Amino acid sequence: MTSLAGVAGAHPEAADPAGHAPIIVYIAGSGRSGSTLLERALGEIPGFVNVGELIDLYRRTAAEDERCGCGRAFAQCPFWAHVGTRAFGGWQEQELTAARALQGRVARQRRMPRLVAMPLAGTRFRADVAAYGASYASLYRAIAAEAAAACVVDASKWPVQALALARAGLDVRVIHLIRDVRGVAYSLGKRDVSRPHAVHGPDVMSHFGPAAAAARWVAIQSEAGLLRRCGLPVTRMRYEQFVADPRRAVAQALAGIGLGQPPAHLGHLAGRRVMLGTSHGLSGNPSRFRDGEITLRADETWRDRMSRRDRLVVTAIGLPLMLRYAAAGRGGTKKAADD
Repeated sequence: MTSLAGVAGAHPEAADPAGHAPIIVYIAGSGRSGSTLLERALGEIPGFVNVGELIDLYRRTAAEDERCGCGRAFAQCPFWAHVGTRAFGGWQEQELTAARALQGRVARQRRMPRLVAMPLAGTRFRADVAAYGASYASLYRAIAAEAAAACVVDASKWPVQALALARAGLDVRVIHLIRDVRGVAYSLGKRDVSRPHAVHGPDVMSHFGPAAAAARWVAIQSEAGLLRRCGLPVTRMRYEQFVADPRRAVAQALAGIGLGQPPAHLGHLAGRRVMLGTSHGLSGNPSRFRDGEITLRADETWRDRMSRRDRLVVTAIGLPLMLRYAAAGRGGTKKAADD
């Protein structure tokens, strides 16, 4: 598996299930922004392990026995079976139910204001956040130990989840992945996109109308913008930059959160090609199940196929943030990081 050597800022004891939780490289952003491919690319770096959208483990993956990135159903995957044993003595229904309940109390979007104003949130809420963090700390420690890794790449995307974990004391470092709102809205509008994760019958990816998709995009970007103000290390990455030059984009993003890598650790990224092995990531895009050499292409189908009306609606909703990100990009890397 991956080794601990060469992970800047990481310590071998991070992979010790009895020690501190490992560093969490958290990908925040809206759905259909390329997070699955980015997460898998990061997981190929020595000392890193990618686990997909870990937020879905408690609310869907374990309960519905969905397929792991290795192709097996969750209950049949040796990696996740060992993780469950290390973390909780096995995947007990009581543990899953308790974690799911805590998730609803502290890591839903409507909890964001209380997490931002944590000192004013009340004793009960703070206790729930601590308990939620403790459960995830056990889970992350077990993942790191099982993979012999110092950094766990979590593509759960929801900023509120990142903030809840950070408020509980975990070392969460955020890559804020941004894709053009029009591309996101067009992709989210597609119906009948199969979810190969489902084991017990067919399933499809979620879909939204253009206005709803754009509003979700704005909400997620705005919440991600709060994370830095709450003390989390955050760096931005544009989806379009990632597909154009993945090695440079990944190198800059990791350096921005204190995890800079030597060039030799990014050898699986060459031009627009990414070499991906099988991993144990959960949920996410159907690309979860593609291995080997993958050529990255910017999906800009929306430019030709999105109706003029839908484009106007989506642009009107997302324009303020689009302009802000464009201005930050023109100001250079430092301005984008500090904005």
